Amino acid sequence: MKFSNVLFALSVLVFVPACQKSEIQNAPAAEVSETSATTATDATSTAAQPGGPTTTANVIKEKSSINFIGAKVTRDHNGQFKQFDGRIEYAGGQPQRVHFDIDLASLETDDPQLDAHLKTPDFFDVQKHPKATFTSTSLTAAPAGTPGGATHMLRGTLDMHGVQKEVSFPVIAQQSADGVRTQADFRINRHDWGISYKGMADDLIKDDVRIRLDLMFPPPPAA
Repeated sequence: MKFSNVLFALSVLVFVPACQKSEIQNAPAAEVSETSATTATDATSTAAQPGGPTTTANVIKEKSSINFIGAKVTRDHNGQFKQFDGRIEYAGGQPQRVHFDIDLASLETDDPQLDAHLKTPDFFDVQKHPKATFTSTSLTAAPAGTPGGATHMLRGTLDMHGVQKEVSFPVIAQQSADGVRTQADFRINRHDWGISYKGMADDLIKDDVRIRLDLMFPPPPAA
């Protein structure tokens, strides 16, 4: 009986960590599709464009962040990119397009050994692909009832690891006297961008990665 109890305790210790629930699945999945040569032209030409002058403003870095969550079977890993740039284009005083690029070598997670591994060819391969970029092709009002309080749907091209994909995800855009804050919380499948390292046989890496954007931009110019 005692021996059986020991075996049972050991099985619980092995099994429970392998079933840790991940925060990744709490975020909606972005819509991902192939890019085409006409995507940008079609998106900007068919969307209603506000009248008035067009201006561009750079992201306020000290008030912005780009975070992510990746996971193995046994646990989540929280991370951030410490170096990034971005800009927003206003047309007629309204947000119209967003662009940002990320220095992938600036990543920092809760595990220094993981930081080093993520920079290798197993993952981002920062020597060959030092940056990821996103350029929006449309910014439209979110359909009524969109979860999470989203105000808009942002669509554009995410260029990462030498692969370009069209992605669409919900955002919350709020304007105040301090500026325009654009927040997004969504997940993508890393395999869509050719990042397919499996991990250890007893601790496989999950396919989805959760992305959290919090970008603050200066307010549009006064009319």
